[in-house]
Amino acid sequence: MSEEPKYRVALIGGGRAGPSRAHAFDLHPLCKVVAIADTDPENLELTAGRFGAAAYPSWEALFANERVDIAMPILPVRPNADAVVAAAEAGVKAIFCEKPLTASLADADRMVEACASRGIPLGAGVMVSSHPDYRQAYQLAGDGTIGDLLRINHYGKNNQGGCHGMNLVRKFAQKALVEEVIGRVSGDPCSDHEEAYDDAGSGFGDVGGYIRFANGIEAFLDLGGPINGIEVIGTRGMILNRNNTSLGLELRVAPAPAARPGLADMERVDAGFASLRTEPRRRDSSGWQDPGAPMRAIVGDIIRALEEGGDLEITTGDDLRHALEMSIAARESARRGSRPVALPLEDRSLTMYPERSRWHYKKEVIGRDKYMEQMAAQKIETQRGGEA
Repeated sequence: MSEEPKYRVALIGGGRAGPSRAHAFDLHPLCKVVAIADTDPENLELTAGRFGAAAYPSWEALFANERVDIAMPILPVRPNADAVVAAAEAGVKAIFCEKPLTASLADADRMVEACASRGIPLGAGVMVSSHPDYRQAYQLAGDGTIGDLLRINHYGKNNQGGCHGMNLVRKFAQKALVEEVIGRVSGDPCSDHEEAYDDAGSGFGDVGGYIRFANGIEAFLDLGGPINGIEVIGTRGMILNRNNTSLGLELRVAPAPAARPGLADMERVDAGFASLRTEPRRRDSSGWQDPGAPMRAIVGDIIRALEEGGDLEITTGDDLRHALEMSIAARESARRGSRPVALPLEDRSLTMYPERSRWHYKKEVIGRDKYMEQMAAQKIETQRGGEA
């Protein structure tokens, strides 16, 4: 009989994303995936068999029958809030859910409060913002390495409730309070949907604009232009990345203090950042695809918080709540002719539905055949040994 793991992990949602996330926990020596819940019998049978875990047709049945330490709701956005709250009420010790967090500020408040009131760490989203390189970069931006932080420029699409763009900007701004947002959207500012689906005949599209933080930092967000990246600018240096959803950070510092250093004065400094990964993820001898550096970092930080205490360093549910609020504020500004909007937003019923493939079940969106191809790619069931 195998030894009882210190942390019993339950996966809620055994579909295309869930198993690889769960596998990252299974790789940790203190964790074991012991239960799977999914309303889709096909997904449930396949995923529970891969982990040798107990199978349940709902999270209610799972929590009624299992002692769970770490819950992982990896679901379409629509049921995410209810699943997180149910896990918190079931008495788990930690929760990790996927991005975007939810669609409405009221649901985001409900999720964060259900966890915070019980002292439950809530990690959210497999995003590069949780990678150790970015966590180091936030520290470098705040400790004077690039001088006094002045401005953040973000380029590219800012969608999915701001979970990438708005979240990164706020983290580099040291999570300061937001005083004012002036926003633009590429589509219909009166729409609550990122793209047209269900009853929505139009979508608000990309979100951009201007953000002023209480600590004096200003942020400018491009409206889905051709450039992709981020620049964090201080009085004597900058941190940049040419692809803000991946690795490849650079630190550039002017070697000598100057009143107004030019870009030519800023020399690249080796901060130990990883380069942009372009090679495909490898597979282990059991056929599982590598879960990726951000997911491994997420697992490590959640276990650190459980073992040692302290706040999570990865992106949290509260981080994504703030990102959603900033995005909604930008759209509200666009609705008012790009007039400034102050935070916090009083109307917590405001909603931003993400793209259809995030809000709804992907098997229904992309079709069963394509979906099951992606399920099969998570783990090669017949492996002849060695790495693929």
